[in-house]
Amino acid sequence: MKAKELSEKAANWLANNQYTKSTIYIGYVRFWNGFVKSIAKDTDFSKKTLTDYIIGKYGRDLLIETPQTLPLKEYRVYRAFKSLEDFHEFGAISGTSRAGSLVRMELQIHEKRVLASYIQHIENLEYSNKSRKAAYGIVHHYLLNCPLSSISDKQVLEYFATIAVGSKQTIKSKLKILKRFLAFCLEANFVFEDYSGLFPSTKKRRYTEIPSVYTPSEISTLLDYLKNNNQNRKRNYALALLIAVYGFRSGDVVDMRLSDIDWDNGIIRIVQSKTRSAVEHRLFPHTDSALTSYLLEERRDNGNPHVFLTQDGEQLVSTSVSSMIFNAFLNCGIYINGRKHGSHSLRHSLASNMLASDSGILEVSKALGHESVDTSKIYAKVDVKRLRLCELEIPTDA
Repeated sequence: MKAKELSEKAANWLANNQYTKSTIYIGYVRFWNGFVKSIAKDTDFSKKTLTDYIIGKYGRDLLIETPQTLPLKEYRVYRAFKSLEDFHEFGAISGTSRAGSLVRMELQIHEKRVLASYIQHIENLEYSNKSRKAAYGIVHHYLLNCPLSSISDKQVLEYFATIAVGSKQTIKSKLKILKRFLAFCLEANFVFEDYSGLFPSTKKRRYTEIPSVYTPSEISTLLDYLKNNNQNRKRNYALALLIAVYGFRSGDVVDMRLSDIDWDNGIIRIVQSKTRSAVEHRLFPHTDSALTSYLLEERRDNGNPHVFLTQDGEQLVSTSVSSMIFNAFLNCGIYINGRKHGSHSLRHSLASNMLASDSGILEVSKALGHESVDTSKIYAKVDVKRLRLCELEIPTDA
């Protein structure tokens, strides 16, 4: 089968199994397109052709490496091309789509009751809908494979081995949720042993990690690139500008509603999804202009209350924002030099540049919506050279 035909059929398979458009493109198709464009149009797919491409582009054959040891960027490459190999060989892609997800499988009666109790527990703790959904899926999968009636040290450790596939961050998140779940089970007398000692420690010393930050010039380069490249440029520029200027999290940007913008008084008000605290900012002329341009000239007016929408008129998701900014950093000509380059790095950069312009830690904490000033102290660790940067300048409108 021709490589192009294979990639198209694999993409259709993902769509038929209810993967979202953004997941299909960001997680798979964008990598496959690079491979297809690198070979002759009528080239048949083969493992050798794919391996040669991967080695030429990434410096080594990522498909023979242990996926959980790969950094996130390389793991995404591994997953995309491993999926293409699977589809070529088996006509299907391993993994869990919404249609075939294990989360649809029925638990035993006792486990079902325990899971319901835990979800009610974290709902009482005011976990967000997104956090509850993630916890439900991870705990459901655990209980499906490890009924509490037969729980033991051996069972728990063997389950850890089965989830040791994926990025380090994914594994860390799953273990964190499972540790909390088993602690709840002990407190609620669903289990009678403390299994917390089996979990590997993921703690870091507070305020020791240096955040990745970018200079005002680099931020301007990124914003200029977003403003002038790719589809949805007005949307992408406006939302990246909000993150760069106000330090919003990507989740808060996609949750923004039209009613959060008080045009008459020049104010943006949001309630942070992470802390549930309200944050208010003045609407600057450049942010006002970017939002107005997007809303009047590019955004589909279909009654959706959210500010930022997809081309189909649906609410944008935070992963799409992160991927958009991630790819813009890679393509705008900025020298990354090992720095993280997702949407959160814009938030980090705002804090760094505020300190550089003599703002105090309290001002940084207030701007970022931190519940405690201690959370903001990490930015004081940025090197002296960074602290001497000038105030963030926003590119002028064309």
